[in-house]
Amino acid sequence: MQTNVTAVQKNQEVSALLAIPDSRIIAGGTSFSPEEKNRLQLIDISTLQGLDGIKQKGNRIEIGPLAPLSKLADSSLLNTYIPALAEAAAAVTPAEIREQGTLGGNLAGESIGDTAAALLGSGAKLTIKTGTDFREILIDRFWTQDGKPDLQYDEWIMRITLQMPKEPRWGAAFGKSGKWGQAESLDASAAVRLCIDENDLITGIHGALRLGTNLVFRMFPLEKALKNQIACDEAFWEAAAAMAGTLKGKTAGADLSGLLTDVLQRSFSMASERRML
Repeated sequence: MQTNVTAVQKNQEVSALLAIPDSRIIAGGTSFSPEEKNRLQLIDISTLQGLDGIKQKGNRIEIGPLAPLSKLADSSLLNTYIPALAEAAAAVTPAEIREQGTLGGNLAGESIGDTAAALLGSGAKLTIKTGTDFREILIDRFWTQDGKPDLQYDEWIMRITLQMPKEPRWGAAFGKSGKWGQAESLDASAAVRLCIDENDLITGIHGALRLGTNLVFRMFPLEKALKNQIACDEAFWEAAAAMAGTLKGKTAGADLSGLLTDVLQRSFSMASERRML
């Protein structure tokens, strides 16, 4: 084992070790380059017990930060109640990264991963372990403007919590583009969760978009455009095109419009199937 890697056995050890200069948490290790692995003081939390689970507690689903992406993709619980997150995990390639990479690393690594959009679009909450206590935040507040995790030096993610849908007619989907862009090469991923009534009126919508490796945000213009509208392809395309228009200069608009329209259509299709039951 490398001399700059310390394996921990207790949660309390992690915050103390994070106080060491140039220290970083490592679990799957897929977000670190070989040079970084040699330079940094690494805290191996893969030996901690109970942090790799996906479990239901009442009307909530709790996920540990060490849950492998492959486990998320295969989870029947997530595929049933938080399908966008299962899709996002399955979209991570190659397969070795899905096997080794963890949800915590995908969120708090050097770059923002695909699961970020799915969790932001699902209204997730994070439980953060501090040096002496815990704090809970909405995932909306987790990243700074430059895309870095908003964590103090001794803080780390202990748990990710999602509410199971309560509405009778809902649908959620995730989508990912290839590389595209104008000024630079960007890739994008998007997640949408919407609810409809018996007349296909959109009664609620929550959407998130990730652009490149350091930008993820709620799609408020898209949500505003579609809330209380009748769900249909025309409405989806118009709202998606308007959303792409707000990002002019950062994206290739037609590509983004197509991605968002596809995610909206698949979310609505799932909600419609529930309406037909």
